[in-house]
Amino acid sequence: MSIPNQHQAPEPAPSAADFSAALTALGSYAQPPTDAELQQQAQAVGGEQVLAAILSNALYGASIGAGMLAEGHMLAQGAGGKELGLARQQVLKASGADGPGVMGMLHWQTGHVQQLLKGLDEQGCGPVIAAAARTASALLSLLACSAVFSTEDERAGQIPAELAQARKDLAAALAEIDELPATAAAMFLGAVPGM
Repeated sequence: MSIPNQHQAPEPAPSAADFSAALTALGSYAQPPTDAELQQQAQAVGGEQVLAAILSNALYGASIGAGMLAEGHMLAQGAGGKELGLARQQVLKASGADGPGVMGMLHWQTGHVQQLLKGLDEQGCGPVIAAAARTASALLSLLACSAVFSTEDERAGQIPAELAQARKDLAAALAEIDELPATAAAMFLGAVPGM
C-alpha cells in the first residue's frame, strides 16, 4: 500500500467571510461584520489570509465551547463512554483528515494546547502547569515524528532532533513532578495567576 504524498497542493482555504458566516451560525457574534468591516479587519491584521486564520481559530474556539456544552448536557442525561466516543469521533471526520493526515491534525491540535500551557507556565502558574507544558511540548515533538512516513520526506532529517527534544522535555516534566509536595493542600496554597 502506498502512502499518499503529504505535500500535494492544498485545496483553496476558506475565506475570512466563510469563517465569519460560520461564527455567525454558531451565535458567536452579537452582530455579524459586514463585508466592508471584514475588509478593514483584514487590512488591520496584515491581509485576508491572516484574518482567515484568526477567524478560523476563533471558530475552533467557539466550536470547542459548543462541544463542551453539548457533551455536558449529553452526559447529564445519562450518556456514557460509548456515546462520548461516538461524539468525539466527529472531530476527525469533520476535519477531513484520514490516513497520514490524522497525525497532522493531532499535531495541530497539540500545538494549540502546548502554546496555551507554555503561556501559563511563563506566568508562573506552578509546577503542575510547568510539567503539563513540558509534556505537551514532548507530545508535539513525538507527533511531528509520527507525521513522517518516508525517508524521502524532507522532515525525516529532523526526527533525531525532535526525539532529543522530546526526551529533554519529558525529563524536565518528570523533574517538575518530583518537586511536587506530598499533599494537595500544600499545592494550592497560592492562587493561579489569571485564572
